[in-house]
Amino acid sequence: MEGFQLPHRFFKACVLSMCLFFLLQGTGCGATGFEKIKTINVGAGSFSMPEPTGATNADLRSFYYRPANWTADRPIVVVMHGFKRNAEDYRDAWITYANQYNLLVVCPEFSESKYPGVRYYNTGNVSDTDDETGNLQPKENWIFPVIDRIFDQAKIRSGAAGENFALYSHSAGSQMVHRYVLLNKETKAKKIIAANSGWYTMPDSQVAFPYGIKGLPLNAADLKAAFAKPVTILLGEADTKSNADLRHTPLADAQGENRFERGQEFFALAQKKAAQMGAPFNWRLVTVPGVGHNEGKMGEVAAKLIAEDQ
Repeated sequence: MEGFQLPHRFFKACVLSMCLFFLLQGTGCGATGFEKIKTINVGAGSFSMPEPTGATNADLRSFYYRPANWTADRPIVVVMHGFKRNAEDYRDAWITYANQYNLLVVCPEFSESKYPGVRYYNTGNVSDTDDETGNLQPKENWIFPVIDRIFDQAKIRSGAAGENFALYSHSAGSQMVHRYVLLNKETKAKKIIAANSGWYTMPDSQVAFPYGIKGLPLNAADLKAAFAKPVTILLGEADTKSNADLRHTPLADAQGENRFERGQEFFALAQKKAAQMGAPFNWRLVTVPGVGHNEGKMGEVAAKLIAEDQ
């Protein structure tokens, strides 16, 4: 089509994917000096991948653990870290669960240099600020597609068969993931678990982003696609502290006084909205008695939930 041009970031992502394929075959991408891309071997390790999203063009690093008995038909679990950006610690915490349930765990590191602040990580660079005063960014600059690209890399590097992909997130990672659910129409994940988010983008067209969806390029079909995804909202029943680590603004506090209340409100509003639209609703709410804002204990429950469906 004369005059048609693909967005730069989309074109770059396509080229990177093609390069990845050829590199894994041991060839180059029309250039010399490339080495065969590192595979995911048994045990703990890391790999880096080209990634066009973010504030810089730096590669994205992921930490992984592959159990000795893991086979190509077993799940790949992408685990999203919290605000400390401590992907390696999350990987280490999941080694026990990986061995127990035979899961390949991949923990991407959304570094502060590449994904600075709440804007680029928690809220996905949808706006140029992390509050309701910002300006909407071009959709091709939103970071959400990185999740499926991480899975694609893990699948190719590990030799996985099929699309046995689960996504788990906690705290700040859960903020990014529930927005991925709402705003990224497609997903390769067969199970999505969002645990203990601090505050939410509610499916409310009367409230501006990031607290609602007012002003976003979403239509009824997009919302129906979001409600049809295999989502578990996982909440610690003791995650009720209201301290300095929790966002307190009028619009955040309108969601509830603490993480437990806010998560319940998010689920209830999504369920109500789906019913009003006559849309299938494939989400579920799971609460964990006696557990607060504790990634280790929430991760233990999440790993069990993932394994139950295998």
